[in-house]
Amino acid sequence: MTISYTIKHYDSIDSTNLEARRLIGQNCGHGTVVTAESQTDGKGRLGRAWNSARGAGLWFSVVLEPRIPVHQVSLYSFAAAVSVAEGIQLSTGLSSQVKWPNDVLLKGRKVCGILLELVAERNQPVRVIIGIGINANQQMEDFPEDVQHKAVSLAMETGKSIDRKQVLDAVLDRLAFYSAELEQNGFAAIRETWTALSCVSGKAVQIVQQGKPVLYGTALGLDDDGALLVQSEHGTERITAGDVSLRAADGGYAV
Repeated sequence: MTISYTIKHYDSIDSTNLEARRLIGQNCGHGTVVTAESQTDGKGRLGRAWNSARGAGLWFSVVLEPRIPVHQVSLYSFAAAVSVAEGIQLSTGLSSQVKWPNDVLLKGRKVCGILLELVAERNQPVRVIIGIGINANQQMEDFPEDVQHKAVSLAMETGKSIDRKQVLDAVLDRLAFYSAELEQNGFAAIRETWTALSCVSGKAVQIVQQGKPVLYGTALGLDDDGALLVQSEHGTERITAGDVSLRAADGGYAV
């Protein structure tokens, strides 16, 4: 299914994902995009607060009706990650990398986070909400102190103001392409592209998983379901959730 986008823009909102969920309750269509100048209750993975500086970032959520089995819907997060990376390249010329499960980095610092939500309402088609936050025009002082060492914006890297609409259009264009690729040809091609853009494949990593001991090993790549395969001292481990950090030159782990 191709995507004909309908964009709903807000000056300020609690969260573009929450508004997308409300619009789904009103039976909004495939390709609805919610954008906002600022969010008062933006969230990242695991319920973490997402700083949404007014007018500086690109905060948006895309509603899709998936054409793949429900148990594979998480694969849209990989389609979104490569779409963001390629959209940034096309609109700004910056080369970025993807980090499992759903971050986009510039020179090792986070420029984008992605949050995927599945919505299955009674008597309605299943929908997936892809929430995307891209740091566009922030300067270092715009970020909270506790993340300044690991966050970056497109403007900080280019040294000039970013046209957020141009970035949005480029990302949405790539998302239409990769969504169709996933639905028509499966995960293989997206996995290949994601692997080429990955900052973790073949690297020493630390995996922090809720309720489990910290795992150390070498990231091997993705399996058919998007799980991260890690070679540890116990063999090949299949990671379906967790926070990944890369080993730095000093032996510590970062980002």
